[in-house]
Amino acid sequence: MKTEHISRRTFLAACGVAANGIAAPLAARPPARAVRFGVRSPLPEKITLREAALLVKRLGYDGIELGNEWSEQPLEFLQEQLAGVGIAVSAVVGSIKLLDTDPKVRAKAIETDRKRLELAQALGAEDIIEVPTFGPNRFQDLSPLMKPREIEEKLLLANLKQLVPAVQQTGVNLMLEACNKKETHFLNLQSQGAEFIEQVDAPGFKLLSDFYHMQLEEQNIAGTLAKCGKYTVYCHLADGKARTEPGSLPFDYRPGFAALKKWGFSGWLTMECNATDNPEAALARALAYIKKQWSEA
Repeated sequence: MKTEHISRRTFLAACGVAANGIAAPLAARPPARAVRFGVRSPLPEKITLREAALLVKRLGYDGIELGNEWSEQPLEFLQEQLAGVGIAVSAVVGSIKLLDTDPKVRAKAIETDRKRLELAQALGAEDIIEVPTFGPNRFQDLSPLMKPREIEEKLLLANLKQLVPAVQQTGVNLMLEACNKKETHFLNLQSQGAEFIEQVDAPGFKLLSDFYHMQLEEQNIAGTLAKCGKYTVYCHLADGKARTEPGSLPFDYRPGFAALKKWGFSGWLTMECNATDNPEAALARALAYIKKQWSEA
């Protein structure tokens, strides 16, 4: 077989290195995307989505997260409310019923998630949020054949695999969110969410890492994210058990942020918190605090 000669200059250029051994200019490489800052809460009561988006934009945020109060609305309505504001949709909440005991409800939840993936795609959002279930385990104990937890684990994996085609077709991530034990018995740790992602073994299944829940459940947030942060594409932020705005307590996000930076995190840092005074003032302070914490991490 004839071997084609490749010059040193050609080889180095292909590797992104100049002939003198110095790295090629950054302009020749795809730029790294910066993190973006979003809001789920707090927001003033009884305001329209447009009013909320305008407020978030004026405070300097990049996006707004759509909970079920908005994600159940028609696409045309949402587009009209957001038109011309210059604010992105950071994420859309999913069905939150993938582990209901009623098979009809579970089937409807899967269909809802398909529609939410399409909705997110149409709105330009990259992610939908899925908490598999809230509250206690309601499945019957079938021991020794199967325990209630085993039933849930098999059902969730099967349901997530049903959503693989829709995730791949839309290009929207489906994010699993672990919550604290006061809210759900099922998914409390980042490692548990990561296990399901690995079992699904398909692109587009990711983690939402919520710093409020992690403060209550993880022994070491930075250590956890050093292991599981490769799956994290989105964060919720709040301080302490009262879930107040970032900066309201002496909680340091920098160790966790530093772990995410090592994985190349470039997703959303989104406020989901309560306000210690009024929402506008709390969100303004939180944004300044989180931007500083991220830059120092």
